[in-house]
Amino acid sequence: MSEGWLRQAVKDCGLPASAVFPRDLAEDIPLVLPLTLVPLPGLTPRKGLEWLVAHKRAQGGLVETDDLKHGFTVAHAGVGVLFLNSADPPDEQRFTLAHEVAHFVLDHLQPRSRALRALGESIRPVLDGKQEPTVAEQLFSVFERIPYRTQTNFMDRNDMGRPRSGQVMESEQCADRLAFELLAPRQELLPLLKHAGRKELEAELISRFGLPVTEAPTYARWLLLERPSRRPFLTCVPDDEEGD
Repeated sequence: MSEGWLRQAVKDCGLPASAVFPRDLAEDIPLVLPLTLVPLPGLTPRKGLEWLVAHKRAQGGLVETDDLKHGFTVAHAGVGVLFLNSADPPDEQRFTLAHEVAHFVLDHLQPRSRALRALGESIRPVLDGKQEPTVAEQLFSVFERIPYRTQTNFMDRNDMGRPRSGQVMESEQCADRLAFELLAPRQELLPLLKHAGRKELEAELISRFGLPVTEAPTYARWLLLERPSRRPFLTCVPDDEEGD
């Protein structure tokens, strides 16, 4: 990994390294992250909302619609509920899980940590939705992308496997890059990267690491662009503690 943001994000996920692939993140995630995993067949926002209401959990902006979803996460006050469509194929569920974990870490846990470091414990009631932010705190929230209300992130893809909205492309790309790193670490692919072409790399990502056919081409292309002879092309969340 050449970018500090990615190293820090993997570290913040807290997941142990694995030598077994395809990787089963579902076993490790509840042990290291404040996430509750909820698999539901035929997942829709309505089903997710019903679960949240029944378990007295924060609901965020979740509305009662019956659109099928691969997955989504509702995060509040440093904890989250990650819903998966258990009717999806295993490879799709694997990637959705990693992608939603990436969103939780990048868009919820890391911004909270930045806010607490910058403003101290006085900001915690605001972050937890127990207190309205001051004007200064609202400005800080906007510029630093700090969430102080319940968040909902959807794994919402079109038939080609790409995000439906261009407005969230940057966030989705960062979540995808972290998800790929969790499922198929670049370090594991270094020997292949020395000589492989794109098709060979795609086949390895699908057969050994269990990536969906719709996602493997994207990661293969990114890995080839990240070869040492090329400049890194994707820069996401700035790393406060490392100067890469």
